[in-house]
Amino acid sequence: MRFAVLSDTHYISEKVLYDEGSVSPRAILRRDVNKQVFNDLTKRTDLDTILITGDLTDAGDLDSHREFIEILREVKASGKKVYVLTATHDFHFSRAYVSVYEQPVRYKDRPWEKPWCDLENTDYKSLVADEFAGLSAEECRPLVRPVAFPDDLWEMYREFGRDQAFSVCESAYSYAVKLEDKLWCMMLNNNFRDVDAMYDASPTYSPACYRWIERIVREAKKEGAFVFACTHHPLVPPVPAYKLGGTPRNMRNSYVCHTLADIGISLVFSGHTHFSNIAFGSSDRGKILCNVTTPSICFLPPAWRLAELEPETHRLRLTNIESEKTEEMNVAENTLREHYIREFIDDQRRKIVALPHGLGSIALGARVKHFYPLCKSASGLTKDEYMQICDKKIFDIMMDATVNMQVGDGKYTPDTPVYKFMMGLSAVADSVLAAQPFIPIEKKLQGYSISQIVEPMLYKKGVPDGDADFIFDRLPDEETATAFSSRAGDAVMIVLSAAAILLSPLSPVVSSLAIPVMTLRKKKKLRMSPPRPERY
Repeated sequence: MRFAVLSDTHYISEKVLYDEGSVSPRAILRRDVNKQVFNDLTKRTDLDTILITGDLTDAGDLDSHREFIEILREVKASGKKVYVLTATHDFHFSRAYVSVYEQPVRYKDRPWEKPWCDLENTDYKSLVADEFAGLSAEECRPLVRPVAFPDDLWEMYREFGRDQAFSVCESAYSYAVKLEDKLWCMMLNNNFRDVDAMYDASPTYSPACYRWIERIVREAKKEGAFVFACTHHPLVPPVPAYKLGGTPRNMRNSYVCHTLADIGISLVFSGHTHFSNIAFGSSDRGKILCNVTTPSICFLPPAWRLAELEPETHRLRLTNIESEKTEEMNVAENTLREHYIREFIDDQRRKIVALPHGLGSIALGARVKHFYPLCKSASGLTKDEYMQICDKKIFDIMMDATVNMQVGDGKYTPDTPVYKFMMGLSAVADSVLAAQPFIPIEKKLQGYSISQIVEPMLYKKGVPDGDADFIFDRLPDEETATAFSSRAGDAVMIVLSAAAILLSPLSPVVSSLAIPVMTLRKKKKLRMSPPRPERY
């Protein structure tokens, strides 16, 4: 069966397209991309089912939801079946309104950020800061729009899945539909009736929800049907860097991954990260779960997934369909992808330039030749390879690596000079960290080495992240990689240790002397990990 998977549309109503009184080009482009993509989907004759995995709107305001629903109704009127999830950008537990503008008036309190706020019967003049006391009551009124609560969304979007469901879990705002007689899909929502379910101690879904999932899987097996799931947050980290930077709430989805795998779910489509990624996880019982992360249609990379699933053979074919630029869009680049890459890099450059004490100019000016002496032996670069990249800026390499991480299928294969340099530099950093006898690396990097974090940003082994054709209930073939020497790291650690001895008071001298000894004792070759199921 063929179907479309979209995620993170982040739609913004035309009523809220203004930021501080001026039109926001980014918001307008996002609206235009949404309309272009859904217009294209409406015209396609090669698929009749569309799954959307959450973050339908950007701020969860009711105006944006109502406009987005009208877009979905147009798609549905063309004969398409549309099934949606709502997620954390779509609702609010803790506030009744969101600000549309930067408030021109400062307030002592912001009652509209409470879920019980009564906007019409609030005395805002009593809430303004003293310097605004002379304003009229109307001038003191905040510029806000009402937002959706989870119960609102459960009713507003019922025509896009819930009404077609053969089974519903009310406590988790989730439902199950039959895409075909022998192909079922569970849409597992990210909204919770119990606010406590949003916090770290929770297993994300209630026991009742897990029992419902297990019952659906059991019924599917009894009828000879295959069942997969859609969630918003990925259940397997797309790359280690995501796990390091993610919130505890997102990261505890490892519990859900293991639980769903044990129940019998082997395929999950998700969004949230805006990445194009395919990753594998496994449970303690050795059950495999494949997590297909779908990018956003209006961020980097701007694309959606065309999926062709063969339940009998567990074969999945994926094609990334990029959002297309139209004449109406105010984009100078040839493609939307080029536009979003340029926009992303410009944003990062501005952040670095803003660093204090001239650090920004140093960071932007650093080149490969400045770091190469640290990792000359570890990188294994030939003279010709070094000359190709010696003047390349570290900032440019890091931006390429970050774009690779989001777009997937990194271009720096193991035979490229950049790959060798970056992995050599990572090996040196690993040897320095490994030489510290008193600070376990697990407490700093979630158990990853620097090499394990950097490598997936350069090059992806195993199943490609974008266009792919693979069996999803087994792991890709493992590959091994050449080991790197840690001598350079040992040398750096010894120098640092010597400095510590000279600068330290007498009391910690013994501890400082232990570091170079432990450096040599713990000296070992560092290996890059082959593809394996994520255990976290």
